[in-house]
Amino acid sequence: MKLRSSICGIASIAMVALMTAACGSDDDSSAPATTSTTQTDAVRSSVAATASSVVSSVRDTAQQAVQDAINTVLAAAPITFDAGSSDLGAGAVATLKAVAVPLQGNDTEIQIETYAEDSNVVTAKSLAEARGDNIAAALEGDGIDKSRITVKSDANPSDPAVDADEATITVVNE
Repeated sequence: MKLRSSICGIASIAMVALMTAACGSDDDSSAPATTSTTQTDAVRSSVAATASSVVSSVRDTAQQAVQDAINTVLAAAPITFDAGSSDLGAGAVATLKAVAVPLQGNDTEIQIETYAEDSNVVTAKSLAEARGDNIAAALEGDGIDKSRITVKSDANPSDPAVDADEATITVVNE
Protein backbone atom coordinates (compact mmCIF):
# COMPACT_ATOMS: atom_id res chain seq x y z
CA MET A 1 0.00 0.00 0.00
CA LYS A 2 2.85 2.39 0.80
CA LEU A 3 4.38 1.64 -2.61
CA ARG A 4 1.13 2.52 -4.36
CA SER A 5 0.79 5.74 -2.36
CA SER A 6 4.36 6.71 -3.21
CA ILE A 7 3.81 6.01 -6.90
CA CYS A 8 0.59 8.03 -6.94
CA GLY A 9 2.30 10.90 -5.14
CA ILE A 10 5.18 10.98 -7.59
CA ALA A 11 2.80 10.78 -10.54
CA SER A 12 0.74 13.67 -9.12
CA ILE A 13 3.83 15.82 -8.70
CA ALA A 14 4.91 15.01 -12.26
CA MET A 15 1.47 15.93 -13.60
CA VAL A 16 1.41 19.26 -11.73
CA ALA A 17 4.90 20.12 -12.97
CA LEU A 18 4.00 19.28 -16.54
CA MET A 19 0.72 21.17 -16.40
CA THR A 20 2.49 24.22 -14.96
CA ALA A 21 5.10 24.09 -17.71
CA ALA A 22 2.42 23.62 -20.37
CA CYS A 23 0.49 26.64 -19.11
CA GLY A 24 3.48 28.95 -19.06
CA SER A 25 4.00 31.41 -21.87
CA ASP A 26 6.92 33.50 -23.06
CA ASP A 27 4.54 36.05 -24.51
CA ASP A 28 4.34 39.18 -22.36
CA SER A 29 1.18 40.54 -23.97
CA SER A 30 -1.80 40.95 -21.74
CA ALA A 31 -4.22 39.64 -24.37
CA PRO A 32 -5.89 36.40 -23.36
CA ALA A 33 -4.37 33.37 -25.01
CA THR A 34 -6.58 31.05 -26.97
CA THR A 35 -5.83 27.39 -26.94
CA SER A 36 -7.36 25.02 -29.41
CA THR A 37 -8.91 21.76 -28.34
CA THR A 38 -6.22 19.96 -30.31
CA GLN A 39 -3.46 21.65 -28.32
CA THR A 40 -5.21 20.90 -25.03
CA ASP A 41 -5.67 17.26 -25.99
CA ALA A 42 -2.02 17.01 -27.01
CA VAL A 43 -0.89 18.46 -23.67
CA ARG A 44 -3.19 16.10 -21.75
CA SER A 45 -1.92 13.14 -23.75
CA SER A 46 1.69 14.16 -23.12
CA VAL A 47 1.04 14.59 -19.39
CA ALA A 48 -0.69 11.20 -19.19
CA ALA A 49 2.13 9.47 -21.05
CA THR A 50 4.78 11.10 -18.85
CA ALA A 51 2.92 10.28 -15.64
CA SER A 52 2.44 6.70 -16.77
CA SER A 53 6.14 6.44 -17.55
CA VAL A 54 7.09 7.85 -14.14
CA VAL A 55 4.74 5.45 -12.34
CA SER A 56 6.07 2.50 -14.33
CA SER A 57 9.67 3.46 -13.63
CA VAL A 58 9.08 3.87 -9.88
CA ARG A 59 7.21 0.54 -9.71
CA ASP A 60 10.00 -1.25 -11.61
CA THR A 61 12.64 0.25 -9.31
CA ALA A 62 10.69 -0.73 -6.19
CA GLN A 63 10.14 -4.27 -7.47
CA GLN A 64 13.83 -4.60 -8.28
CA ALA A 65 14.73 -3.45 -4.77
CA VAL A 66 12.45 -6.12 -3.29
CA GLN A 67 13.96 -8.78 -5.59
CA ASP A 68 17.49 -7.69 -4.64
CA ALA A 69 16.63 -7.99 -0.94
CA ILE A 70 15.14 -11.46 -1.48
CA ASN A 71 18.17 -12.55 -3.51
CA THR A 72 20.51 -11.38 -0.75
CA VAL A 73 18.61 -13.40 1.86
CA LEU A 74 18.44 -16.53 -0.31
CA ALA A 75 22.14 -16.30 -1.21
CA ALA A 76 23.05 -16.21 2.48
CA ALA A 77 20.61 -18.94 3.55
CA PRO A 78 18.83 -20.86 0.77
CA ILE A 79 15.50 -22.55 1.44
CA THR A 80 16.34 -26.23 1.23
CA PHE A 81 14.54 -29.46 1.96
CA ASP A 82 15.74 -32.88 2.97
CA ALA A 83 15.34 -35.39 0.14
CA GLY A 84 11.80 -36.76 0.14
CA SER A 85 10.55 -34.17 2.66
CA SER A 86 8.40 -31.06 2.45
CA ASP A 87 9.05 -30.00 6.05
CA LEU A 88 10.60 -26.59 6.63
CA GLY A 89 13.59 -26.77 8.94
CA ALA A 90 14.47 -24.07 11.45
CA GLY A 91 16.92 -22.51 8.98
CA ALA A 92 14.29 -22.33 6.23
CA VAL A 93 11.79 -20.77 8.63
CA ALA A 94 14.33 -18.10 9.62
CA THR A 95 15.09 -17.45 5.93
CA LEU A 96 11.40 -17.02 5.16
CA LYS A 97 11.01 -14.54 8.02
CA ALA A 98 13.84 -12.52 6.45
CA VAL A 99 12.25 -12.84 2.97
CA ALA A 100 8.94 -11.52 4.36
CA VAL A 101 10.52 -8.27 5.57
CA PRO A 102 10.96 -6.59 2.14
CA LEU A 103 7.51 -7.85 1.11
CA GLN A 104 5.73 -6.12 3.99
CA GLY A 105 4.27 -2.68 3.42
CA ASN A 106 3.87 -3.05 -0.34
CA ASP A 107 1.84 -5.07 -2.83
CA THR A 108 4.68 -6.83 -4.65
CA GLU A 109 3.68 -10.24 -5.98
CA ILE A 110 6.02 -13.22 -5.88
CA GLN A 111 6.35 -16.65 -7.41
CA ILE A 112 7.73 -19.56 -5.41
CA GLU A 113 9.31 -22.34 -7.46
CA THR A 114 9.80 -25.76 -5.93
CA TYR A 115 10.91 -29.10 -7.29
CA ALA A 116 11.26 -32.68 -6.15
CA GLU A 117 12.72 -35.84 -7.54
CA ASP A 118 11.28 -39.33 -7.34
CA SER A 119 11.09 -42.29 -9.69
CA ASN A 120 7.31 -41.90 -9.50
CA VAL A 121 6.45 -38.62 -11.24
CA VAL A 122 3.14 -38.27 -9.38
CA THR A 123 4.93 -38.61 -6.04
CA ALA A 124 7.57 -36.08 -7.09
CA LYS A 125 4.91 -33.60 -8.25
CA SER A 126 2.97 -34.00 -5.02
CA LEU A 127 6.12 -33.46 -2.93
CA ALA A 128 7.08 -30.36 -4.95
CA GLU A 129 3.58 -28.92 -4.45
CA ALA A 130 3.69 -29.61 -0.70
CA ARG A 131 7.05 -27.81 -0.49
CA GLY A 132 5.66 -24.75 -2.26
CA ASP A 133 2.50 -24.77 -0.16
CA ASN A 134 4.56 -24.91 3.06
CA ILE A 135 6.65 -21.93 1.96
CA ALA A 136 3.52 -19.98 1.01
CA ALA A 137 1.91 -20.81 4.35
CA ALA A 138 5.00 -19.63 6.24
CA LEU A 139 5.00 -16.32 4.33
CA GLU A 140 1.27 -15.92 4.99
CA GLY A 141 2.00 -16.47 8.68
CA ASP A 142 4.45 -13.57 8.45
CA GLY A 143 1.76 -11.25 7.06
CA ILE A 144 2.11 -11.68 3.30
CA ASP A 145 -1.33 -11.89 1.66
CA LYS A 146 -1.99 -15.19 -0.10
CA SER A 147 -3.24 -13.37 -3.20
CA ARG A 148 0.31 -12.04 -3.76
CA ILE A 149 1.85 -15.53 -3.82
CA THR A 150 1.93 -17.93 -6.75
CA VAL A 151 3.41 -21.40 -6.34
CA LYS A 152 4.94 -23.20 -9.31
CA SER A 153 5.94 -26.79 -8.65
CA ASP A 154 7.63 -29.28 -10.94
CA ALA A 155 8.65 -32.90 -10.71
CA ASN A 156 12.04 -34.24 -11.73
CA PRO A 157 13.59 -31.10 -13.26
CA SER A 158 15.60 -31.77 -16.40
CA ASP A 159 17.81 -28.68 -16.05
CA PRO A 160 21.05 -29.81 -14.37
CA ALA A 161 21.45 -26.32 -12.84
CA VAL A 162 18.27 -26.79 -10.79
CA ASP A 163 18.67 -28.19 -7.28
CA ALA A 164 15.50 -30.21 -6.76
CA ASP A 165 15.72 -29.73 -2.99
CA GLU A 166 16.04 -25.92 -3.09
CA ALA A 167 13.26 -23.36 -3.58
CA THR A 168 13.46 -20.03 -5.40
CA ILE A 169 11.39 -16.89 -4.91
CA THR A 170 11.02 -14.36 -7.70
CA VAL A 171 9.19 -11.03 -7.89
CA VAL A 172 6.45 -11.10 -10.52
CA ASN A 173 6.51 -8.01 -12.73
CA GLU A 174 3.04 -6.49 -12.82
